[in-house]
Amino acid sequence: MTAVPHLWLSVLPQLRSAKFHTSFCTGLLTMGRVAVVVSGLVLFAAGFVCGHLDSALPSMLNAEQDESGILPSDAITAYAKTRKTVMDLNDMLIALGLSTSSTSDVNYFSVSVGGINVQRDLEEGRGVDPETFAALYAFEDQELGTTGKKERIFKRFGVEVSQHLDSDESGRVRYKKKVVQLYSTERLNQLFERRDQLQILSSNK
Repeated sequence: MTAVPHLWLSVLPQLRSAKFHTSFCTGLLTMGRVAVVVSGLVLFAAGFVCGHLDSALPSMLNAEQDESGILPSDAITAYAKTRKTVMDLNDMLIALGLSTSSTSDVNYFSVSVGGINVQRDLEEGRGVDPETFAALYAFEDQELGTTGKKERIFKRFGVEVSQHLDSDESGRVRYKKKVVQLYSTERLNQLFERRDQLQILSSNK
């Protein structure tokens, strides 16, 4: 089996404590079920990113909207349970110092890979994960009264982050006047490898 990353070795002393052991192992056991929902969200994010960056398709993506209906009640129930599990695991990762978020909601991708210090990466210009990147482009342009001017609202982020967000002349989202990039291919591969390792670890519990 692939060696456990150094990141996880650094927190093993904490994991041995009675406070974290039971809850953390429970979180690992649920990773397989959580992966189903997370994978769907990641696929959405990837599709969104590719569509946004492809300037050769300016209007086709907006021509047809997905009008799929509401999920059946049993699926909604399963979704609610999975979300609760994801939120609990996210809180645990934050408590362990393994994760931060820049969005106002839980970052499912970050949880699926065992946590990402998203806010640090955003501040230092290291790029962001697929879910955060998609959230950056899920903005809304609102008209300001009768002036005809529009204000770009980054509704997936709290004020502390959104006040520093804008777009350049090419429509690329910037944080503190620096264009925000998706993580490099190398970093993305590292994160997906970490997810694979977590799935192996959790399946053995």
